[in-house]
Amino acid sequence: MSSQAIVAAVRDALTQSASVTNLVSTRIFTAFRDTTTLPAIVLTTGQDANVSPTFGRTDCLRKFTVEVDCIASTLKVSRQIAEAVRFKMHGAAGTSRSVQIFEIRESGIASQYDVGSEATETGIHVTTVTLEATYRSSSVSPTTITEAGGGVP
Repeated sequence: MSSQAIVAAVRDALTQSASVTNLVSTRIFTAFRDTTTLPAIVLTTGQDANVSPTFGRTDCLRKFTVEVDCIASTLKVSRQIAEAVRFKMHGAAGTSRSVQIFEIRESGIASQYDVGSEATETGIHVTTVTLEATYRSSSVSPTTITEAGGGVP
């Protein structure tokens, strides 16, 4: 599946970046891990959509979203990790597991504080970097034509 190849490409790029691994070591996950060892990065898949569907159904260009959660015990470290991720991934391109990725761009950064479990003050800071990868899928995705107002003809 193309989306798995893109997540793997992002993870591979981050694990090969000294500026990222200096901050999180090898703690870069593709699924949430309940870990007390911070800082860490968790990659989450997002939307996978056509860039410009055509009636001829020959367009394989797609855009896939990956959210990179940079988790740390302080906002400063969380933001440092996010900046290293943004710098490494913005403008990246190439081929991963036979999927051609034209470009990865950072489309936003947001920070939040997770207060932790009830009755504790041991929360964590999460800065999320949203990446959008434009890639060519191996086949055309089906397109549903709707009438004005959202009704299917």
